[in-house]
Amino acid sequence: MISYKLSLQCINWSELFVLYERVGMLRRFIENREFDKIKSAFQKSYKVVTAWDGEKLIGSCRMLSDGICYAAVFDVAVLPEYQKKGVGKGLMNLLLKKEELMTIHLTSTFGNEDFYKKLGFKKHKTAYSKYPFESKYVEN
Repeated sequence: MISYKLSLQCINWSELFVLYERVGMLRRFIENREFDKIKSAFQKSYKVVTAWDGEKLIGSCRMLSDGICYAAVFDVAVLPEYQKKGVGKGLMNLLLKKEELMTIHLTSTFGNEDFYKKLGFKKHKTAYSKYPFESKYVEN
């Protein structure tokens, strides 16, 4: 049975790093073995939600926020063998719970746009971003 936790206390950091490596996210930190930076980023987050199959970490996501006006969702990841089974929806539902009055931004990975649309997100007409590296997510 899948369960969800809203806490950093339950995280085995090595399992979290494996999760993101398997889904290909946080790539520059994973490839450079900068696990301390990933851990620090999660510890500084406003909210972190994890998904579990028994004792196995199978998914995670996090939110950065001022807690009043704005928030941004990052690093939504589910192990490939658990994708398309409602785990991502469960993660996001708990992450967004009690945050209905904030404006919430996110950037979808390619191919997952419909997932976020089903959760009520809409495409932003004037969003901009600045990356410290080349990214296929931004226009020239």
